Amino acid sequence: MRIVLIDDDEVVRDNLRTLLAIYAPEYVVVAEADGVQTGLTCLKEYQPDLLLLDVEMKDGTGFDLLSIYGELDFKVIFVTGHDGYAIKAFKFSAIDYVLKPIDPEDLVSALKKGNEPVDKQEQNLKVANLVQNKNEGSKDQKIVLKDAETVYLIAVKDIIRCESETNYTRFFLADGRILMISKTLKEYDSLFDGQFFFRAHQSHLINLQHFDRYDKREGGIVHMKDGSTLPVAVRKKESLMTALENFQ
Repeated sequence: MRIVLIDDDEVVRDNLRTLLAIYAPEYVVVAEADGVQTGLTCLKEYQPDLLLLDVEMKDGTGFDLLSIYGELDFKVIFVTGHDGYAIKAFKFSAIDYVLKPIDPEDLVSALKKGNEPVDKQEQNLKVANLVQNKNEGSKDQKIVLKDAETVYLIAVKDIIRCESETNYTRFFLADGRILMISKTLKEYDSLFDGQFFFRAHQSHLINLQHFDRYDKREGGIVHMKDGSTLPVAVRKKESLMTALENFQ
């Protein structure tokens, strides 16, 4: 597999090249660049299978580079020192990334995903969503969800609630659709932290933007605006009250 490295730190590029040679010798670095403009030239000339891309560079960002480049026919893995919101943006868009300083196991894991065939439409949808989410900040975030047959781009505000189904999560959407996604509720609980979501029960994650009322009878029941009802775990009742008081 042919790889292009784009990072404005020569030390990082040297480290990546060394790690690839040791842990993934089947990957060949065909070219390197140190910024947005040199990266664009490099990509057009070498047409790689995989791009390892920095986020912050001297003449712009990796997001800028992808926006300018347009339609992608290669896999992208971000190599970033950023955490917090930037990482959440990657996860919302189902884009692979590795954190600096680079852990060899994390790199190999990301590369294995890069071995999967690239669906051009899916890849471009993910990248477009990543760029939009980055520009929007915490407002009007969208998340890429994928089931066995389809890739969806869903506004987070339109997710009413999520329900655990063993190793799957069932999404209930404002337009009435129900999607079954092959990730656990625990993963989405962590991902939606800070996005008006509350884990009311081991099996239920609710969007407080769609909360209607809480009935203390029968042990405690949450009513959502779509008419659905769900139980509240005993140990979650107090924290639910706090979450509602703080909800704006």
